[in-house]
Amino acid sequence: MSNITVHCHIDRQYLVDTYYALQGCLDDNFTQKLDDSIADNMRNFTFTFDNEKIVQLNNDKNEVSTFYYSDLYQIHEAKTGLFFFSNKIIFEFVRYDLFQPDELERLKDYLAPYLSKNQESKIAMINYQFDCQRVYAFICHQFRNSRKRMFILSTILLFLSLLLFPKNPTLSVLIFILPILLLTLFLANFKKQSKKQVLTLNERFGSMTCIFYNDHLTFSYIKKVGVSNINYAEFYKIEKTSKGYVFFIQESSGYYFFYNEFSLEQQQALEEKLKHYSNYSQK
Repeated sequence: MSNITVHCHIDRQYLVDTYYALQGCLDDNFTQKLDDSIADNMRNFTFTFDNEKIVQLNNDKNEVSTFYYSDLYQIHEAKTGLFFFSNKIIFEFVRYDLFQPDELERLKDYLAPYLSKNQESKIAMINYQFDCQRVYAFICHQFRNSRKRMFILSTILLFLSLLLFPKNPTLSVLIFILPILLLTLFLANFKKQSKKQVLTLNERFGSMTCIFYNDHLTFSYIKKVGVSNINYAEFYKIEKTSKGYVFFIQESSGYYFFYNEFSLEQQQALEEKLKHYSNYSQK
């Protein structure tokens, strides 16, 4: 079988293409810093593929590395290219547009027997941004019982005031409104807290790509190269609310995902997995 050879130059745009293919997005400032950190002798590569291996030639250093498909941790097909993972973290990315159409088709035939290795089925992928709306929804969910108690208190006070002051309905109404006014102040304070939390958050952790798998959630930070995995069973609790899902890492902190970030099919698939965990509940 004939070999397939492509040439690859690693520049800023190539890095953007790589991380968009891997994570769905990437911060511009981080991309620039990453590009600046790459040495000049690590920019130009030639990849040669046959039916069993990849030979990578560093053209700047004249160094050769060989990777057998069977030894790789994973080969992943993305929308714009192929990822060849040596392990869960280290990978090489080769864009589809580097190939001639017939070469790409032939390469995919070579790779077909290896594409199922260590592949995990994705339920959903969300570009997660810590913003005021998300934090406010999380705080409101935390204090939902306090809001209910405040309304119940208002109702009780109304009936008591009507009994105690039957000839003064205006006073009864004022007593009924007072807890509601207090609740309004609480909600306004929640919004202030939301803004404060967003402003004080370390910017490296403000944006990430969240990928839901069958048994765990993966976080890929956009401004920081690194991935963390949390099994669903390891969360403090997971709650389905009126507006979305809350994944608590502890009693007072966690991640809020709105329903509109999922398709209906993704919601159904996710809930089918979550319902088997004792820490999952519907509120």
